[in-house]
Amino acid sequence: MNKSVACILALIFLGSIVSFSQPRIDKNLKIELNKADGQYSVSDTVKVTVTPLEAYDKPLEMHVFENGTLVNTMKLGVITSNRTVYTDVRSEPVAVMLEFRQEGTLPEKIPMNLDRSEDTFRIGYVVGGSGFRPGFKVPGDLKSYWARQIRRLRKKKMVSEARPVALSAADAAGYECFDVKVNSLDSIPVRGYVARPKNAAKGSLPIVIQLHAAGVSGNWCRSKVSDAVRLASYGAIAFDFNAHGMLNDADDSYYKALENGRLKGYSGSPINSRKEYYFRMMFLRAIRALDYITQDPAWDGKTIMLLGESQGGAQAVAMAGLDDRVTDVVINVPAGIGNGGFLLGRNDAWPYPAENNGIKTPTSLHMDLSSLNVTPKNARKTMKVAPYFDGALLLKGCKARFLVEIGLVDTTCPPSEVLSGINGVEGPVQVICCPYRNHWSDRTPAQYMPWWKENIQGYRQNYIRQRLAGHAK
Repeated sequence: MNKSVACILALIFLGSIVSFSQPRIDKNLKIELNKADGQYSVSDTVKVTVTPLEAYDKPLEMHVFENGTLVNTMKLGVITSNRTVYTDVRSEPVAVMLEFRQEGTLPEKIPMNLDRSEDTFRIGYVVGGSGFRPGFKVPGDLKSYWARQIRRLRKKKMVSEARPVALSAADAAGYECFDVKVNSLDSIPVRGYVARPKNAAKGSLPIVIQLHAAGVSGNWCRSKVSDAVRLASYGAIAFDFNAHGMLNDADDSYYKALENGRLKGYSGSPINSRKEYYFRMMFLRAIRALDYITQDPAWDGKTIMLLGESQGGAQAVAMAGLDDRVTDVVINVPAGIGNGGFLLGRNDAWPYPAENNGIKTPTSLHMDLSSLNVTPKNARKTMKVAPYFDGALLLKGCKARFLVEIGLVDTTCPPSEVLSGINGVEGPVQVICCPYRNHWSDRTPAQYMPWWKENIQGYRQNYIRQRLAGHAK
């Protein structure tokens, strides 16, 4: 290695050390609520304290967001000792997010989601969570509209294929798995993996269905043999199917081609027609998957659990709202709930049908809509069509049992909107919250991750196992 190359590498290395050692709010300061899970009742006192863990000599300011809108800025100066920096008492429901950053660094356009490189920290809480309501009114024909769609789906003869999948030696001893394809109402089928314990007795097993988050080519978007077998190991018939009817276990080039072709920008598609909106067939494929798996003779005839994160949560909500066979729903940061929140001055939730089609909302201030369907005509039609796909309305009256994780600094699926839908459920509901979680759990600051793993992730996994083991008794 010549001297010039060695010098360059040394400078890069030293630069990385300097960068790594720079004081950061999320590492040098501990920011806490007086309730660990951030859930408060109306009239409770909220207290936010900051404790230095190491020296942080930059003066701070705190920005207060209510239901997604910036309402106040407070200068805090340099934090040198434990200090209560904020107290709050509310008389009505509100979701609050506090953003800490160095003085004078708030950008002109506030990002919906923070970049990991930013020296910025967010913590959130919710007051009176049971009081949030949807922005949209329930269309008079909401249930009858979906009943017609499902009748049409079921009128089409079900045709399915199930190809055995080779398992590892360890799994093969106890489980069997199949690559499944089931036709649907249009030309796009249901595709995924079904796994179950071998030699299961008739009527002995619950069903667990896993639904996938948004995207096309990402690893998280695809059905996996390993996930299906893992869920089957809980003592269940497991169906892990993807949202788009994609092939299972294809080359990456296949998924990339879909992402840049037929499925490009699918979440921002125009919502000016109930028949043509993309999520109509996504929801109907989910119902088809449910119809298929309930034909398994090993099903116990009563227990159906749905698991879903983000878009997977949106699908689970639609299934539970439209099919009363669903008994249990476990969803984290669920999308597609509360898309009329803007009518009550709140931020909306992914996939943002209002914003994507030309309606100005608090959320649209943070979005780049230049390549989407922003036209006055689409905006007018969206107001009529969007309520039919809003999970907050589909959930009304649902009698399934719910476990719901909410990230209290999630700006993709905001707490206010998730709660606006969950509050319409008539079955048992348990809400678990993390004040530090945004939409991506792996972006939770490191010092708060152990709490999330124990109290949220660990709790959820134990809950799933116990519910399946008890067959929802």
